[in-house]
Amino acid sequence: MSDLRIVAALALALCACDVGVEEANVAVSDNSVEPAQSASESQSSNAVTPASPARTSTFTELDMAKCRLLEEEKEEGPYWLRRCPGHAGWQLDWSESDLRQGLSLIAPSRKETELRLSDLVAKGAFNSIAKTIEWRGANAANPEALIFRMNVASGAEPQRPDISRLGVVRLAGKPCLVGIVEPGPGQNEKARNIADGPMAECVSG
Repeated sequence: MSDLRIVAALALALCACDVGVEEANVAVSDNSVEPAQSASESQSSNAVTPASPARTSTFTELDMAKCRLLEEEKEEGPYWLRRCPGHAGWQLDWSESDLRQGLSLIAPSRKETELRLSDLVAKGAFNSIAKTIEWRGANAANPEALIFRMNVASGAEPQRPDISRLGVVRLAGKPCLVGIVEPGPGQNEKARNIADGPMAECVSG
């Protein structure tokens, strides 16, 4: 009887070991699912291949605290105009009037270009420009294009903007708006493809 008890105890111990191994394998399998999902999501987000992988981006912000107030009208309008630091010698004149915002480019040469963003991107609707500005080029010292986001109201009455468009501005030669990207999958990549590729003609209306 003593030998039988020893055999039974050994059998129980072996069963316990088998269960432990099986549970450990399940845990490893569960953990391995997460990296696989992350890789899949990464491939999905990079579905649109940039036109040139050698391009670089530098980011600046439209920040009222860092932008110098040039003009302001509180009684009628209201209206304000601020000059903001850009990148690589560029500056931006950022303005708002009647719940519509705009940008003008100030080149390192001090030449100024009004981009007519409220007309061309917002089609006259109420709008606001997101604070992040992306400067794009072959190297950080010589940006060739600028990418911005404009939130455009979908209705005639003032309300929270609900259409988020990206605009691409050419900096070389005669600066102007060359692309508008509607909301949708790969929106950022599409805007960068425009900025990185051969520059299109200026958007006229």
